[in-house]
Amino acid sequence: MMTLRVRLAVALVLLAAGLLAAGPAAYAQDSAGGNAVDNAAVDNALNIARNAPPTMPAADPVAGALHAALAPAGYGNYAVRQFYDARAFMPFWLAADGAPTDAARALLDWAGEADRHALPATRYDTAGLDRRLERTDAAAAARLELDLTRLFLEYARDLASGLLEPGEISQELHVAPPRPDPAGLLAMAAAARDVPGFLAGLAPQDPGYFHLVRLYRDMREIADNGGWDEPVATGPTLRLGDRGPRVAQLRARLIALGDLPPSEQIATNEVMTDAGPRRNDPRVVDSALEAAVRRFQARHGLNTDGAVGPMTLAALNTPAAERAEQIAVNLERMRWLNRDPGYRHVVINIPAFTMTLIENGTPRFTTRTVVGKASRFRTPEFSDELEHIVVNPFWNVPRSIATEEILPALRQDPYYLGRQNMELVGTDMPPGLIDWSTVTPGNFPGRIRQHPGPNNALGRVKFLFPNKYAIYMHDTPARRLFRHDRRDFSHGCVRLEDPIAFAHLLLSLQSNDPEALFERLHASGSERWVNLEEPIPVYVTYRTAWIDEDGAWQFRADVYGRDQLVAAALRDAGAALPEG
Repeated sequence: MMTLRVRLAVALVLLAAGLLAAGPAAYAQDSAGGNAVDNAAVDNALNIARNAPPTMPAADPVAGALHAALAPAGYGNYAVRQFYDARAFMPFWLAADGAPTDAARALLDWAGEADRHALPATRYDTAGLDRRLERTDAAAAARLELDLTRLFLEYARDLASGLLEPGEISQELHVAPPRPDPAGLLAMAAAARDVPGFLAGLAPQDPGYFHLVRLYRDMREIADNGGWDEPVATGPTLRLGDRGPRVAQLRARLIALGDLPPSEQIATNEVMTDAGPRRNDPRVVDSALEAAVRRFQARHGLNTDGAVGPMTLAALNTPAAERAEQIAVNLERMRWLNRDPGYRHVVINIPAFTMTLIENGTPRFTTRTVVGKASRFRTPEFSDELEHIVVNPFWNVPRSIATEEILPALRQDPYYLGRQNMELVGTDMPPGLIDWSTVTPGNFPGRIRQHPGPNNALGRVKFLFPNKYAIYMHDTPARRLFRHDRRDFSHGCVRLEDPIAFAHLLLSLQSNDPEALFERLHASGSERWVNLEEPIPVYVTYRTAWIDEDGAWQFRADVYGRDQLVAAALRDAGAALPEG
């Protein structure tokens, strides 16, 4: 699928050449086969438009008023001036006499749904613009025309690529939203035969986005109607066979959340069994209730043990308004990444503690991960390309780890490095002869690296997508960590639970016998690099709400507090999010 930016650029070229006969949706469909975009032609079309002599306005009062309003000293948006200059300053959203067109009505209806997308309705003022459709003179009509264009460009940008600038929210968000080109947007609008369809197509077309939009509506309605009633009271972990009033609360909450059928909200009643009559008690954790707890846990990324401990209880008691806020934040994140991710790509979801390889929109491989500690080593959000597999990797110990974690051990035991299969590189002084009590982080000699081996911190293999944050994926000997619900234990890199299967899968893309190739490389005992013939895009993301392929709500805990930051920024920008 072509990205929005590419579609706009192509349309602009065709419009300039007088070739765009079909609407933008039809053109995008025709181009799905992979027609190359001639960037030089795009630049040439823009330069021709920019350097063309000014057009005199049509002999019409509104056109004359538009010409006056768009004089260089009076209007700062060059793309808008260029657009109207090409039209001899005839209005687009209004008719020649200033009356509203169907396009204007479609525009106001489209932007009037901003709140549905968790965008700030007050920012676009569609109600005020609608009242102004009853214009009184040419000057008022010209001002309205330009304000409708401003609305179009502003809302199209926000809906297509997000309201916020991620880097201004946190230094850990290295995400560059694909901002649409204003000139291209206007060219596409002018060429569209179906304006409502064109406008609707500017939102992310990922089906998951529209599923979240609907869930946002439903969750707000639940919150507005009082939420999910009584929470489950705090107390000891609830397990199969436990009894008490908290079990009845648990039963009611799971029914409200859809994990337990309403028929399980039973009064005490008598049922016949092979052993005779038995009384069902809603205050007892029976097998059906335990199964519902497991379903709930699966939807929240928790270990599916069927026991209601502290983490499961916290997820159960999260208010509907807080879930709605979480959905709003994730709608904004999806807008930030509104681009073609590639036929084959990797998604690392930090709060879900998962890594997934996706091909043609379908997950092909998923494994659990361990990510950076929330307390200090939070894994950043960014994208790059997976280029190398390194078998039997050396671990080049980061200086911060060497000085903060290994130096204290060396002060206790000068031979610590040798026992850990490590060496000191960049100095001729053997570690055992150094007086480590005099060493500080400022004068630490050389650097430390760990040789390949069974205790190597990177395990048997690492996967490099070179980036300035020094983040990569790798194996680990600390297998027990994958048993935890919450897995933020690393220094920032991403540990994989099943890295060998992932290596086999990647090698299968360029080898007829990937397992044998990997075993041969591993058996060498030395560091071996394999360059991927086709780099694979990697997206390190932070998704805490989505709808899965079975239509089930999926939520994850905000382990780094980033949902709160994005929600606060959306509110500061005017979005009317529910208060959790």
